[in-house]
Amino acid sequence: MFGRRRFLSFPLVIGAVIIGVVSGKAIFGPPLDDYWKKKLQEEASAKETDAKSS
Repeated sequence: MFGRRRFLSFPLVIGAVIIGVVSGKAIFGPPLDDYWKKKLQEEASAKETDAKSS
């Protein structure tokens, strides 16, 4: 039915990779940015409390 007689073409693979990267950034980019902003703020506040306590 769907027999493959040869490998996928190089431009097809490159196009699929580009589409995957762009859609992945569109889907997961904003939540990851928010996560890292919160994480950096937590680390900065933890360092400030450590500096104050010593």
